Amino acid sequence: MKIANRVLELPILQGGMGVGVSLGNLAGTVASYGAMGTLSAVGIGFKEEDFECNTKEANKRALMKEIKKAKAIAG
Repeated sequence: MKIANRVLELPILQGGMGVGVSLGNLAGTVASYGAMGTLSAVGIGFKEEDFECNTKEANKRALMKEIKKAKAIAG
């Protein structure tokens, strides 16, 4: 399977599984095996200190952290 300039070794897409499941560790590990990992961005900042009072910014920060984590694991 080809997506843009990347070819998946395994034609498998790991679907998003909601809050706290499809994060960087899972997405990165799936990608490291040659399939496509995905992050679920719904409420992704729930672990951030200011999530309750600054939800949008907490979600943005957490999303960037999880993308970095997934990329590092995937290589």
